[in-house]
Amino acid sequence: MSDKKRIFISYAREDAVDLAYQLRDSLIGAGHNVWMDTSEIHAGASWSRDLEDAIERSEIVLTLLSSAAYVSEICRAEQMRAIRKDKRLIPILVQSDADRPIYMENMHYLDFSDMSQFASLMVHLIDYIETGKMPPVMMPPAGVSIATSNALPPKMKMTAQSAPPTTTALKRDVRAFRRYIADLRDESWLGERHWWTYYLFYYVNMTEAVEILQRGVIQPPIEKASTKSRYWERTVRLYFRPRVPDLYGAEGIRPRDAQSKNYCAMPVFFLFDLESLLIQADTRFSEGDVMLNPKTFKSATAFRDMPFEMIYHDSWFNPDERDEILSARRAQVIIPQQLPLTHLRHIWCRSEAEYETLYHLLPSDLWSQYGSKLTARVDYDLYYRRWLYVQGVEMSANGALFTFHPCYDREAEECNPFDVRIEVTTSDQSHTIDMGEMVIDKELAVDLTSYGLANGYQMKLFLDDTLAYYGEHKA
Repeated sequence: MSDKKRIFISYAREDAVDLAYQLRDSLIGAGHNVWMDTSEIHAGASWSRDLEDAIERSEIVLTLLSSAAYVSEICRAEQMRAIRKDKRLIPILVQSDADRPIYMENMHYLDFSDMSQFASLMVHLIDYIETGKMPPVMMPPAGVSIATSNALPPKMKMTAQSAPPTTTALKRDVRAFRRYIADLRDESWLGERHWWTYYLFYYVNMTEAVEILQRGVIQPPIEKASTKSRYWERTVRLYFRPRVPDLYGAEGIRPRDAQSKNYCAMPVFFLFDLESLLIQADTRFSEGDVMLNPKTFKSATAFRDMPFEMIYHDSWFNPDERDEILSARRAQVIIPQQLPLTHLRHIWCRSEAEYETLYHLLPSDLWSQYGSKLTARVDYDLYYRRWLYVQGVEMSANGALFTFHPCYDREAEECNPFDVRIEVTTSDQSHTIDMGEMVIDKELAVDLTSYGLANGYQMKLFLDDTLAYYGEHKA
């Protein structure tokens, strides 16, 4: 990849926020530093200076041409400032019939109005950003037909959709927060962890993930105050990073006798927009686990001074560094009371099989609402993957073949054996197949030829009564 670019995205929230977030996530994934305004409150000199500073710091400005942007004074001002400051301006067409300002009439543009072409267009856009070579799909002012190609499978796409705007009160030092967040994202030591700086991470077991989506909020572990509960137990606590130390001891399917108190057989990560939550007035943050050290902060200068090189540390360390680094990796962002899903950007599963399981656990209305946020990508790894779980399943009318990510030591007591149970359901019958105690390694074949399943079926796999997979074969 070429040198990391600083990119500003200009868009109208009314009709282009979904595409703006998709562009941002893809560009972050390509290693670039992206700034876009995520505020719901647009007022005051401080906010306008944020935009001016962000454009000034950027090398490239992506301007999303939509119907709302055409009539937006803010979008027009951003476009004209980018032109006046001699920034590299790349127009992106959001709707095929969207008009554009007269000062952009003679500019080539990329047509993203057909979102089925997003993946292929994104490849061209990233190449154009990094090399400056105009792609063949770049549309001249007169307009030509666009090349087509297949998009990535939906399960492997990072997507983001907008949530209803809110009027949450913001911190007084929002401008400083944004400046320090931008400075953090510029740090060269981040390397491939650069994308972590755009999100806050929260993981739960899959069954609880379904409950959260049904409620529409994340609730604290202890919902009601009591004299026996500490304040921090009545807050929602998110992490600055994936692969936190607590997940190491909880993740993965374990035999019944090896399940810990914090057992998380099928963890699901919820990724929230970091900036949007940090700048809220009542949000606090810590340098470690507040249950162990209750000191917290809320100012921009305190954020600037956070030990992020240790918080984002992700390699080996010397024994004398262990306690300090593990403590920093537990740094948290604290939300009082409960956390609505307004700023939820992604729901991340560990494997394709677990993605399918979540799909079948979600009611259809919730899938319609949140399905576009789900991904099972493995190129941005959030998990330790040290323990057993189902990676993939091949199903037919005659049987099923489960492919596992094996435990780190198949002979260890905390890895094996399991009582294996299969439940098969059709429209008019159900079967329970007890396969007995087994040592699970990389594959498990299940023979279903005697059950007459030519018209399709649903299947659940249980390991020591823990749901490990839920899927369907259609005739």
